[in-house]
Amino acid sequence: MVLGLLAKVPNLGIAAVIVLHVVNGLDLGFGPGGVAAAVWTAGVGLGAPFQGRALDRYGLRALLAIVVVVQAVFWGFAPLLPYPALLGATFLGGLLTLPVFTILRLTLAVLVAEEVRHTAYVADSISTDIAYMAGPSIGILLATQASSAVAFLVMGGLVMLAAAGFAVVNPSLRTAQVSAVAGRWLTGRLACVLGVTFGVALAVLGFEVAAVGTLQRLGQLEWSWVFLIVCGACSIAGGLVYGSLRRPPPAVLIAACLGVAVIPVGFADHWLWLCVLAAPANFLIAPALAATASAVSELAPAGSKGVAMGAYASAMMIGNVAGSPLAGAGLDLSGPVAAFAVIGCASALTAGVAFLADRRLAGP
Repeated sequence: MVLGLLAKVPNLGIAAVIVLHVVNGLDLGFGPGGVAAAVWTAGVGLGAPFQGRALDRYGLRALLAIVVVVQAVFWGFAPLLPYPALLGATFLGGLLTLPVFTILRLTLAVLVAEEVRHTAYVADSISTDIAYMAGPSIGILLATQASSAVAFLVMGGLVMLAAAGFAVVNPSLRTAQVSAVAGRWLTGRLACVLGVTFGVALAVLGFEVAAVGTLQRLGQLEWSWVFLIVCGACSIAGGLVYGSLRRPPPAVLIAACLGVAVIPVGFADHWLWLCVLAAPANFLIAPALAATASAVSELAPAGSKGVAMGAYASAMMIGNVAGSPLAGAGLDLSGPVAAFAVIGCASALTAGVAFLADRRLAGP
């Protein structure tokens, strides 16, 4: 978990570093910077299932041998590249990034007993909340107070340190040695959980974009740091409550409640009311992430948990990519009420469809 937190910080801060490097280092503006960050995200989402399959087939150290070389080259030389070459480097860097989320979830599935595994996944979600608050902040601080090159080197150093730690510890990723991935891993029920995961990720990032847009429209953007701290604290509190339950509710129910809780946030007309109305939705974020990760680990076949967790990471990435423009379109067309309503309804509807499909697959 400590190594995971160390690796999550640069993983969650790289997008901010890339954007600021393009804006300040290459003088190209926020548009090209956003494109470069999106290319990185696309590489991560595309590469996650393949990295998971490699973990299933060859183990952690074999994958790390390739990842460390690629990451060292990327973090070391990216600040020196012109924009077209930087786009290619960011895609390859994302494609072969350190798969910290997949490694942690696989390790927890092996080391933690099933009856308390949801608590372990909550701890993982809470550490992600901490890294989410720290990673972009550290990246922005380094890029603005020193330079983007320094930010790349420091963040890359953290990645190398975490990768070396994982190589030394070499945590077990499966309960039994399996020489090859099972022929079929994507069952119908697992696909339903991945759909729920997509809806949760859509709600999380769409909520963030809609909230920032709301604060900007209210002329109270300077209070965004308070809002983000409140959101993080509520998510951690929800995770602690969920982790303490002996029989936690299913992922689809938590995801549906998350979507519904997002809808009324758009009626806030002051940053204080935004914090109050946002509390219930953020209370459900860590439980929703933990519940979906736990469900994937339970449903994935023994020889294919790596590729299944990689697919889970891809579902998260796709949801993040979908949530941002959906919230932005709602803001531009009809304002905060529409933005939060669209995000919340889309998330809840996704959970509802997945629930109906799962019930049909489960049979009478």
